[in-house]
Amino acid sequence: MPSLPPPIITSEIRIVDDAGQARLVLSAAPGVPSIRLLSPKGHSSASIVLDAEGRPRIALSGPDAAQPSVSVEVDDKGAHVRFDRAAGGSSYLFLNNAGVSGLVLIDAKNVRRAEVILGPDGEPQVRRYDAQGRRLP
Repeated sequence: MPSLPPPIITSEIRIVDDAGQARLVLSAAPGVPSIRLLSPKGHSSASIVLDAEGRPRIALSGPDAAQPSVSVEVDDKGAHVRFDRAAGGSSYLFLNNAGVSGLVLIDAKNVRRAEVILGPDGEPQVRRYDAQGRRLP
């Protein structure tokens, strides 16, 4: 069996298309490993990143910054899937370290308007909020 070539050791690799435009970046600079897929205009449309503590984050966005984006993240609090719109409004799903899961809905003015929470006891709670973010009875 032939021997394997030696590994390539570098902090970043950029893969370009036929026009010389970077389309894929594999990087560990500055000490944070990442994979980024770039649009033809150089916009990061998809990325996978590990922070300094090794917590992962995946982000996806369209070629138009006005389109919604999504991220999947694991942090010290738990795991999250977040949907955002540049003009305002977002929603996210979460499961925290205490076993609480939920869905949170935020309006176009970035005010929390509704949430569904499921505690570790299995008891669901639905909460609504007014236009100022105050909890409704």
